[in-house]
Parts: sequence; structure tokens; C-alpha cells
Amino acid sequence: MSAEQLQREGKEQAQYGFLGLGIMGEAMVMNLLKRGGYNVTVWNRTADKCKHVAEAGATVASTPAEVVERCSVTFAMLADPKAAHEVFFGHHGASHSLKAGKGYVDCSTVDPETSMSIAAEAKKKQSLFLEAPVSGSKKPAQDGQLIFLTSG
Repeated sequence: MSAEQLQREGKEQAQYGFLGLGIMGEAMVMNLLKRGGYNVTVWNRTADKCKHVAEAGATVASTPAEVVERCSVTFAMLADPKAAHEVFFGHHGASHSLKAGKGYVDCSTVDPETSMSIAAEAKKKQSLFLEAPVSGSKKPAQDGQLIFLTSG
């Protein structure tokens, strides 16, 4: 099997999740779909914000927990610490479906306490966690030029 065939097969099998489709999140998902050709499942607190990425090929889930259940790695790009905490720990939150082997990448800009509480819960469930806020704005997000500041 060629390297190209292996890469194509990996993309077809991989399923990435994305929570939060604001200015940054939508652009990031569009890059995964259009430039990367990846399978992406999305959720947003305002369901109408899922329409554009669904038209581009994303699958829409009804809860954060459903996204995590379907995907091996889930990215979160949420507005603030309160949103990040609620989407992760809340009723039908992402934490309810985390388990060994799953990954959660929080790209939201949050305070240390929020990040540490999410990391602790992910560790307790034997999941992988990365704190990965991004440097950049709408245009770099659309162009696939964000810089991830990653730890975990």
C-alpha cells in the first residue's frame, strides 16, 4: 500500500470532534473538512451555527457527550471559562463520554483553574488532555495559520 493510500485510509477512519463554532471554531472546522478532508462531528450551543459546516460535510451531534462518544479526538473552542466548564462538565457534557484512549484538546482561552479541573477529570478517566489556546484571529483561522500554544 502506498503512503498516499495509507494517508487516505487514515482520514477515512479518523473521526474528529469539534465543540464551539464561533468565528474561530467554524474556520478551524472548515479547514479540517476542506483542506484536510477529515471526518468531523460538531456541536454548538446555538444549533443554527452548525448549518454552514454541515453543508460542507460535517456531522452534527445533539450534545457534547455525543461528539466525544463518536470521535477519538475532540477539540473545544469556546467563548470563556464558564462556557468551557459547562460544555465539559454539564448535563450531557463532554466528560460523560471520555474514556481511555480518547483525547480532548481545549483551544479555548481559559483561566488556570478551569484548565486544571478539565485536565484532572480527563486524567481520572484515563483520557488524553491538551490545553491548546491559539494565537491568531479570524483571518489566520480561515487561512489555517493559527499558532497553538500547547501543554498537557
